[in-house]
Amino acid sequence: MNYSHLTQEERYQIYTLLREGFSVRHIAFRLARAPSTICREIKRNRNRNGYFAKHAHKLAKKRHASNHKTIDSSLWKQIENYLALQWSPEQIASHVAISMHSIYRYIISNEIK
Repeated sequence: MNYSHLTQEERYQIYTLLREGFSVRHIAFRLARAPSTICREIKRNRNRNGYFAKHAHKLAKKRHASNHKTIDSSLWKQIENYLALQWSPEQIASHVAISMHSIYRYIISNEIK
C-alpha cells in the first residue's frame, strides 16, 4: 500500500479547518485522508497552545531527518569481513545492529565504484 507524508499545504488546511470548528472526520474527508492520519497528525504535532501548521511541519521534518543513523567505518569493516566469509546480508543483520536493506545498499554502492 502506498502512502505519502502530509504536505505543508495540507497542514495549513488542517490548521484552518480546526480553527473553523470542523471535526477530524470532516477534515479527513476534505483532504482525502484517513481520519486516523489527521488524528495522529494533530496529536503528534501540537504544542500546549494547540495545533499550528508551521510548528507541525517543522516537527515532522525534524523527525524525518533524524531517522537516518550514521554507521561508522569499523562496523562496515566488520560487515565486509562477514561478506568475505560468504555470509548473506540476512545473516549479518542478525549479528550486527544494521538492517539487511542497508547492507544490500552498501554492497550495490560499492559494486558501482
